[in-house]
Amino acid sequence: MARYLTRLSLLAALVALAIPVAGAQAGGGLLGGLLGAVAGGNCGSTAPIFSSWGDAADYYFAPNGGFESGSAGWTLAGGAAVTSGSETFAVHSSGDANSLAIPAGGSAATTVCYGLTYPGARFFAESTGDGPATIHVRVVTRSLLGVLSTLDGGTFQVDGSWQPSPKLSTLFSALAAPLGTKSMTLEITVESGSARIDDLYVDPFLRLA
Repeated sequence: MARYLTRLSLLAALVALAIPVAGAQAGGGLLGGLLGAVAGGNCGSTAPIFSSWGDAADYYFAPNGGFESGSAGWTLAGGAAVTSGSETFAVHSSGDANSLAIPAGGSAATTVCYGLTYPGARFFAESTGDGPATIHVRVVTRSLLGVLSTLDGGTFQVDGSWQPSPKLSTLFSALAAPLGTKSMTLEITVESGSARIDDLYVDPFLRLA
């Protein structure tokens, strides 16, 4: 119980720190740049990509998040493969032409940049089978001591039209992560049906609104 409370207190402190840091970034200047570098502000330029869906948080585009460079930066398994055709909202670019097809049991994983706490992630997905597809996101962390921990990021279903995923994060699973986490990998698995995914974006500070 004491260990649980210690982790809870640490997480609360980190969340509290992340809020003024994000504000310092927005304000610019030397202090904002320094704090941004420490807190994970060097993840790339951010924008409220999902504002049309009621999500005002700022996201950065994950490296090769739209699969326009094939599978570069991704680890694919279980028959997952880059295919032609992009999500229909063209949130990244109207010139994009690729997405990732994942059959049941297949998966795709990529390492992401994040801030002081844990990131939130969203992407676009559609079912490519006769019925809905179930997609599960996990986050694999590695501590400074090499300890691996797998956290549950969430599960959702998609139908036969492109739609944004819910905001997927490990905020409420963070207490299970090893302290001193140094890398974080998002693993996207299709548990039933078949699906395509496209345009992965990450909120490095996990803003909830």
